[in-house]
Amino acid sequence: MSSGYIDVGVLPAFIGAAVVLMLAPGPDMAFMVATGLRDGRKGATRAALGITAGVSVYVVLTALGLGAFLAAAPGVADAIRLTGAAYLAYLAWSSWRAGGAPMEASAGATGAFRRGFLVNISNPKIMLFFTAFLPQFLGDTSENPVLQLLMLGLILQLLGLLTDLAIGYAAGAVRDRVLSRSGVRKLLERLAAGVYGALAAVLVAETVR
Repeated sequence: MSSGYIDVGVLPAFIGAAVVLMLAPGPDMAFMVATGLRDGRKGATRAALGITAGVSVYVVLTALGLGAFLAAAPGVADAIRLTGAAYLAYLAWSSWRAGGAPMEASAGATGAFRRGFLVNISNPKIMLFFTAFLPQFLGDTSENPVLQLLMLGLILQLLGLLTDLAIGYAAGAVRDRVLSRSGVRKLLERLAAGVYGALAAVLVAETVR
């Protein structure tokens, strides 16, 4: 049975699989924890919206069939990954350097949307995943598969945004409790730097293996 362009019969399985994926530890979760610790709840909100914007690009590209092109052109994917690794390494360095600085100097909430977008868009593995995952839940492919993929992607984005906001708010709440303690702020900045550095290392490892 379909409603519009989505087969409602597959929605429970799709939403269940999506929730499991959202709750599984991964790069986005680690990035949101690091951002919440570094920039607080306001920064985490903007970063979550940035991640969603990045996912939107990959959902559209997947619906248009460009995921298959990326899978057939590993050199392009590697170049994107290395660019993302370089950006994450920069975030690690800047977070480490800002450790313990006064709040007005270290706050980076205003750039959190951009960071969330760039970190997400620099991981082409997301589009490859969508290319493999979303088509499994298509209904009657005669009913505009492109629109079906876009609608499924929209549901996935909404679930991802809610998950990222919850994680970022939790991490931001921890940070807000220790705003006045420069030693603890320094530790949180260093933890964020470690997460960014680890994510950069993962992207490099995926490229060279």
